[in-house]
Amino acid sequence: MSNVDDANTPEARERHANNLELFLDLVFVFAVTQIATLIGTDLSASNLGKGALIAALVWWQWSQFTWTGSALDLQQGAVTRALVLGTIPAALTMAISIPLSFAHSGAWFGFAYLSVQLLVLGMMASASLATAETRASFIRYGSAAALAPVIVAVGGLTNGNVRVALWCLAMAMNVFGALRGAGGQWVINPVHFAERHALFIIISLGEALVAIGATATTAGLSAKTFAGILATATVASLLWWMYFSFIPVVAEHQLRVTSGATRGVIARDLFTFGHFPIVAGIISYAVVAKHVVAHPLDALHAPDRVLLAIAITLIIGGLLHMQWRVVRRLAPERIAAIAAIALLTPLGYAINAVAVVAITAVVIASTQAVTLRRYSKDPFVPLDDPPS
Repeated sequence: MSNVDDANTPEARERHANNLELFLDLVFVFAVTQIATLIGTDLSASNLGKGALIAALVWWQWSQFTWTGSALDLQQGAVTRALVLGTIPAALTMAISIPLSFAHSGAWFGFAYLSVQLLVLGMMASASLATAETRASFIRYGSAAALAPVIVAVGGLTNGNVRVALWCLAMAMNVFGALRGAGGQWVINPVHFAERHALFIIISLGEALVAIGATATTAGLSAKTFAGILATATVASLLWWMYFSFIPVVAEHQLRVTSGATRGVIARDLFTFGHFPIVAGIISYAVVAKHVVAHPLDALHAPDRVLLAIAITLIIGGLLHMQWRVVRRLAPERIAAIAAIALLTPLGYAINAVAVVAITAVVIASTQAVTLRRYSKDPFVPLDDPPS
């Protein structure tokens, strides 16, 4: 089997996300909230690193479902429907345990993660072992990826730095498996694959809006609270604009125009690897937005300013990675935006939290306007309509 599109191949048939996948995503909506809670309790470098590690493990689990669902319609068969629904209690347990995963909930996280990963890997195997080409790719990937959740479970039984080290090793095994396996043959449906990742960006942006709304509800509506809502929600809206103005179209196009081993590499680099910094950045921004709405007219504390700079760097850096991967060039205005917002870390102490976020909004909006102007003049995928 090859990835060359044919009217009868799974990757050639246009297929969108189904209701079962959207139902499963609700668990990951909660997981994203829990990751933001973990990060928000302590903005020290150590805790931010732990939050990033948990986010990477959860992202990998969601990605595993997405690769499997691209090759196999999970809703179509009774067995796969039952298996996906059967993962819901374990996945929910995993999400519930996240805020205390480095304390006394480590075993709950580890064994819940193990059970879900092995089930979805089993479903992926059922689709991938059917032909010699995809079988070889899955074996290269699965031989490492199957060990990762076992290491996570073992790590949950340990404490302190040993747990962190084992979970880092597990994540390294996942990445190693992807580096080994993605260059082979995979069944990847471009429409489905791109749409699923765009939906996760929506999930992440939804966490930012929930954080803003929940904090404002607790604080009570007032003029200063509204100022916080306006500033933080504007940035969230601009982040939506940065991604959805053309990224899904470009990324899907790259999958469509490639075949064979190249398609797997594109899927890995643009989506599995390429989307994670964007997701992590949006979750980090949600933590900052919550603190801004809670104290809009106070100075934004240094850890929050650092986290804001990290968040924007991850988001714009993720977009720059995609641009480089596709066309081997970088938008200078985006590099300038990262530098400009980084300057708010040492200088932002002199202004209040709303002003810091408002300046961030102006920088992002200006950057996006320049990027879209360039893209409309020199698109690297066919456009039916100019970007908006």
